[in-house]
Amino acid sequence: MKNKFSRLFTGSLAIMVLACAAIAQNNGIASAAGDKYVISAKAGGVNFVEGAVSIAKQEGRSGILLKGDRLEIGDRVSTGADGKVEILLNPGSFLRLGGNSSFEFKTTSLDDLQVNVQAGSAIFEVFAAEDFTVSVNVPNTKFHLIQSGIYRVDVSKDGTGTIEVWKGKAELADAKGTVVKGGREASLAGGNAAIAKFDRDDKDDLETWSKARSKALAKTSASLDRRQMRTSLMHSFLGRQWNMYDSFGLWVFDPLGLNYCFLPFGYGWQSPYGYGFGNHIGWYNLPPVVYYPPSTVTPNNTGRRGNGTRAVPSPDSARTSRRDEVPPFVRIQGNTSSRVGVRQSPLPSFDDERGPVYSPPVRIAPPISNSSAKPSRP
Repeated sequence: MKNKFSRLFTGSLAIMVLACAAIAQNNGIASAAGDKYVISAKAGGVNFVEGAVSIAKQEGRSGILLKGDRLEIGDRVSTGADGKVEILLNPGSFLRLGGNSSFEFKTTSLDDLQVNVQAGSAIFEVFAAEDFTVSVNVPNTKFHLIQSGIYRVDVSKDGTGTIEVWKGKAELADAKGTVVKGGREASLAGGNAAIAKFDRDDKDDLETWSKARSKALAKTSASLDRRQMRTSLMHSFLGRQWNMYDSFGLWVFDPLGLNYCFLPFGYGWQSPYGYGFGNHIGWYNLPPVVYYPPSTVTPNNTGRRGNGTRAVPSPDSARTSRRDEVPPFVRIQGNTSSRVGVRQSPLPSFDDERGPVYSPPVRIAPPISNSSAKPSRP
């Protein structure tokens, strides 16, 4: 009996040691890399959970949704009467779900992000443009969020969807493509659009909470440590986790606030609620290679990276469209109908052979020094 107990104890101890070693190894890797922040450019992160919130996975499993989980296409999230949840869409955009509500992702791509809201209420705080839309499917129709702004979508028990445009512009999926402007609400019944004004001063708990979250997360963005942020950005970039041609910016996980916040690629960006992010990627003095399109290195074409020179694209990676050479954040800044929360920045010049030429703001901020004080901004 004693030997049996001894073997059991020894086996358990070995498992514990191996587990501790694995954790230590992971921490050692992170420590060696010097990364304080986790960088992501993907949609689907669960950034906040309050009350009863559950998930039904596409493959059949279900359970409690926790902060830090990641949603995949087809995973259905449902809230109880006291439930609230904040979901990361593409960088810079959020979905905030109220009580007795449910939704799932249909797609997660930047230029065609689609979600299905099956029941309840959801608020969307989004960066969008005509060619970077966010679409909201409800049981009886679809709403296209075609401009950066704030939108509320409600689904009644009979499946009728209503959209309130607090700021921005939406398009209905009717035959006319009816456009709904700020301060208006709209719904579709029998293919006919019903549009009316609503009182933006009449706010409920979901709307108040959504604005408070936006303010808190913008404050977190402005407080990111410059030196440690630069290290994390470079490690994740060299690991091919992001580039400036896939999104408007990046999600940055702050270990102090235990939240993802938004780091925009462009200067002077504000949230659709009007809260400034404080910093942008030019603040961190990244090397010029970061600002150019990703390339594929082939045996006959050794593009150089990390030494301040532009990586050379291979013939196989040639772009098929001139617009693809311009980062999405530059394009949204140049779109006069999409400037909610965005200051105007110079657009790229065009060369007959090279197409659009984007001049990166490599020296917007002075070199990093030992001083913790931030230099003045342009």
